[in-house]
Amino acid sequence: MSDFALNKKGVFSSDKIREIIPFISLILVIIFFQIVTGGILLSFRNLKLILNQSFVLMVGSVASSFIVAQGDVDFSMGSMVGITAVCAAWVSQVCAPLALPAGMLIGLFFGIINGVLYVKCRIPSFVVTLSMLMVLRGLTVFISAGGSVSVPFSLYDWDNTGLKLFIVIAVILSAIFAFNYTKIGKWCKAIGSGVTAAYQSGVPVNKMRIFGYALSAAMCGLCGFFNMVRAGSAATNTGNFFETDVLIALVLGGMPLSGGSTSKIRCAVIGSLTLAILVNGFACWSINEKLQQGIKGVIFLIAVWLTFDKKNNQLIK
Repeated sequence: MSDFALNKKGVFSSDKIREIIPFISLILVIIFFQIVTGGILLSFRNLKLILNQSFVLMVGSVASSFIVAQGDVDFSMGSMVGITAVCAAWVSQVCAPLALPAGMLIGLFFGIINGVLYVKCRIPSFVVTLSMLMVLRGLTVFISAGGSVSVPFSLYDWDNTGLKLFIVIAVILSAIFAFNYTKIGKWCKAIGSGVTAAYQSGVPVNKMRIFGYALSAAMCGLCGFFNMVRAGSAATNTGNFFETDVLIALVLGGMPLSGGSTSKIRCAVIGSLTLAILVNGFACWSINEKLQQGIKGVIFLIAVWLTFDKKNNQLIK
């Protein structure tokens, strides 16, 4: 009895430590860069810049949580942002108000293809999405003729800090509600905890997997649109490494890559803020962009190591 209580206490304390590590990391990152940048980090002007930088990342990370919670991955998010941005730019030249819905619908279409190939053809998710990454990047180059597609000036009004803040709050609150208080979230976490058990419990596993990829891709369409209006155009490199940044953000936030019951939307939010502040802090500190990529890779390895169950040789669920 005493051994059981001791083991239970040990597991509980270990889980608690893993939960607070992302919060502590975020606070330490803020304090560090506030000091080394001489107070620039938390200035009002720079906070607006951080919001603009983290907006797309946060939306993408929150949407991707519905895939990762099921124990799956989506490596096509960057190229999804690219193709939807280029297509939205072309549509905007004909009818500007249709640019956003067009981008999201195109993303939804390719997301459903991802899900169907994974579910119906039984191809591993990382193979499907890596293949889609290359296919969509090729399509983006073809549609943009290897260059860029400009957007009308009327769409520049969408690059508004207040609007982005409203949208990101709405996305986060909607995701938290769906994740915690509806069957969608419960089913996603059930699949991540164990596919066989989820099947036996009546969870529509195949439909939920397709739903996850469709949702993620549709939100990539939203991200592509705002990338496009912020840059004033869409190019072949739009969305490059976006999937990598999303994955890093989720891991930094404490999201278990194996999915399951411990998956939480707050992981996406905290991780996105941490990564955005890191990138912004590096820029304020005049760190070379190529060196930043290397540092982010090291941070990713450390974050994965901290959430890795070495005893069971699997990611913590």
